Amino acid sequence: MTTPLWKKDDSVIGEAAMAFMAGRDIQLDAEILPFDIQASIAHVRGLQRIGCLTESQGGTLVDALARLGEAVASGAFVLDPAHEDGHSAIEAHLVAELGELGKRVHLGRSRNDQVLVATRLCTLGALEEIGELAAGAASAALEVAARHRDAVMPGYTHLQRAVPSTVGLWMASFAEAFIDDAWLLAQTRQWLSASPLGTAAGYGVNLPLDRAGVAAELGFERVQVNPMYAQASRGCFEVQALTACWQVMQDVRRLAWDFSLYASAEFGFVTPPPETVTGSSIMPNKR
Repeated sequence: MTTPLWKKDDSVIGEAAMAFMAGRDIQLDAEILPFDIQASIAHVRGLQRIGCLTESQGGTLVDALARLGEAVASGAFVLDPAHEDGHSAIEAHLVAELGELGKRVHLGRSRNDQVLVATRLCTLGALEEIGELAAGAASAALEVAARHRDAVMPGYTHLQRAVPSTVGLWMASFAEAFIDDAWLLAQTRQWLSASPLGTAAGYGVNLPLDRAGVAAELGFERVQVNPMYAQASRGCFEVQALTACWQVMQDVRRLAWDFSLYASAEFGFVTPPPETVTGSSIMPNKR
């Protein structure tokens, strides 16, 4: 492993301590690496705007980062366990390619706000994708509900036939559920759309960073103003994102349970296409 950024010249780092602090960072950082590079490009442009980098220096760094992003996307660049984490790998790559200029990518930021902004960008992207899937599921359920609007089926309570009902009512319930899920995900994205970049390790930096400009370039609606709160919010935002995803999965689970139950011989309301089901290794009658 290369020397960690935080190592003191006269200190000795034990293998057990290093494994505890950064043992799985390389594997986990692979997920956020494209977003780390995206945020680094915006950060460099921000440094250029406030005069900490010349136009030539900024352009050279941005071009190198863009090439690195393409290499990551194509699989040509893979994180090496020799580096402590993805942040160190990015800087090491830039230094190897550009020399001392590569080190300036870290000017005005800490790995604390660096990982926060990359994680948040990754989370926002995932929530957007899941929201689109939820909206698509709502449309599909509504289409089925409209097609079978008046098809009669029992309405069950406690797995007992209770009232006459319709396929339309049943499937429309999932359409509305997934619409609400898409709305919940959109609201969660709006809450998460706050850039922590520029808060460093919780006390900001003594540079006039263009935080608002960098945030806008990255697609954030606002910045997190207080640097101490920005660092304290680590985990808080992610938990809320997971909570929203959990709610979506409750509706997915409910739909899956209904399909599984109604596809059984005892009910027989649903016939899944052959490509979506499996069978038994010993009972040929099962599917």
